[in-house]
Amino acid sequence: MNMNSLKVPSLLAAVLLSGSALAGEPRSASYAPREATAAACSDLKSELFKAAQEQATPLDAEGVVTLTLPQAALAGTPIEGYEKLPASEFAKGVDAAFIYIDNPEAGIPAGHYRVNVRANPEDIHEGKYQGTASLIDKDGKEVARLPADIETFAQTSARGGNVGPRAHLGLQQHTYDWNLDRFRPRVLLIIVSQAAGIIVIDLFNNWY
Repeated sequence: MNMNSLKVPSLLAAVLLSGSALAGEPRSASYAPREATAAACSDLKSELFKAAQEQATPLDAEGVVTLTLPQAALAGTPIEGYEKLPASEFAKGVDAAFIYIDNPEAGIPAGHYRVNVRANPEDIHEGKYQGTASLIDKDGKEVARLPADIETFAQTSARGGNVGPRAHLGLQQHTYDWNLDRFRPRVLLIIVSQAAGIIVIDLFNNWY
């Protein structure tokens, strides 16, 4: 993924828009009644917190985002305390978010996962660099490892982008032509915090 176009103010606005526009209502509601979609999103939220409680993982209760598609359902929120961790912690691995994903095309078993983000110590710097995101299940097993694009910015830049003390999470739906014969779904998980910066993960990037 090319991060050159990512800017803190515009990306944070996109994250917050994702939270308000996609939580509780799909981009296209032609396949499901509004009431059914709202109920599904409510169930996704409650199940997310139930699973996190069983795993003793504290969540940001105000930051939950859900996304429902014709053949997929996703939910997520930052893990409580992540907003305080600096980017240097990526060297050890950081639990940044807790998500639910259910989509056969993702190549990931349906379930709830901790998103653990890691980067090589020599790669961590102010600016853009690559890392990895591991999806960890309830048994502590890594079920998938995905590329993560990270951008760490100066604290002054973060404040200029109106990034508050909380971490923010967004789910953005995209489609693109794969092999010129069909459109593949793509969902970006975007996590923003003032201390660590921006993490962008393509949840359906199972062919990376």
